[in-house]
Amino acid sequence: MLSDKQITSFFENYIPSDFSSRTCDYANRALTFFAQVQQKVCKELQKIDGAEFKMDPWKNTEGGGGVTAVLVEGNVFEKANVDISIVTGKVPMAGLKQLHKSAKIATSLAETKTFAEDHTLLAVTVSSVIHARSPHIPTYHFNLRLIVMKLADGSEVGWYGGVLDLTPSYLVEKDVTHFHRTLKQACDKHDKSYYQHFKKRCDEYFHIPHRGETRGVGGIFFDNLALEEECFSFVQSCGEAILPAYLPVLKAHAHDTFTDQEMAWKQQRNSRYIEFNLMHDKGMKFGFKMPGFRTESLFLTLPTIARWSHKFEPEPGSREDALMQVLHGPRDWA
Repeated sequence: MLSDKQITSFFENYIPSDFSSRTCDYANRALTFFAQVQQKVCKELQKIDGAEFKMDPWKNTEGGGGVTAVLVEGNVFEKANVDISIVTGKVPMAGLKQLHKSAKIATSLAETKTFAEDHTLLAVTVSSVIHARSPHIPTYHFNLRLIVMKLADGSEVGWYGGVLDLTPSYLVEKDVTHFHRTLKQACDKHDKSYYQHFKKRCDEYFHIPHRGETRGVGGIFFDNLALEEECFSFVQSCGEAILPAYLPVLKAHAHDTFTDQEMAWKQQRNSRYIEFNLMHDKGMKFGFKMPGFRTESLFLTLPTIARWSHKFEPEPGSREDALMQVLHGPRDWA
């Protein structure tokens, strides 16, 4: 596995020189931290699984590239990836309209009265989706990102964003409570109002409208945080909470036995994961619209096997039904 120094070295000269020195400093600092996150997560997951992550460096033909750590068909994990990427280049109109939903970019475009394809993107991210074999181990997703747009008039607008969320097939309340309380502690270090605000945004973001349910039990979702020291410190706190929030849940169920019926239910829930990602996830939609972006990286986030059973409804009062009750009405876990 590549070290964090080898990873940052791989990205040398990936950050366009036409961005301001301030932006380049922020991007390099974020990259260094994200590389450390990748290292820590991969090392801990390898200890549990017994198999090693394979490093897959790649380059974007339109600018930028990434280093994807992949573990497929392991002992505990069906598919796990931790991906670092730097995406650069001109943003096509379709992609710009997707970004336009962000408050910061919408405001900046309104101020400059411009909506053309000559804006340049710089995005530095670390992202991961962890799908376990067992239906008793929740799927885990996190993403931390820095985004800067160089507008047509030469000005720059940038922000931090991120998400940490949990998607179980079976509801274990103490696991969900632990997950949310860990995230709340990370938020409370910076602002007591953060957790409730970002939890609400997470529940809203991962809502599947055509199903009337959330994808999972949520977590936190934040965006549009200014490129300032305190905001980066908050991003670091979120990064440091990634493992403490998930590892106790993972270890508690790593050796649980399960039935064929429980696996069938997990695959049913996997279908909801796929539906959300392909139909509603803004990051995936934006990726599809960026020229030359690596399709393999986008689909790596999806579970391997899913099923769509006709009019499948869990039996009232069952463990499957207990999960559905929560997905139809998000609760206050912390």
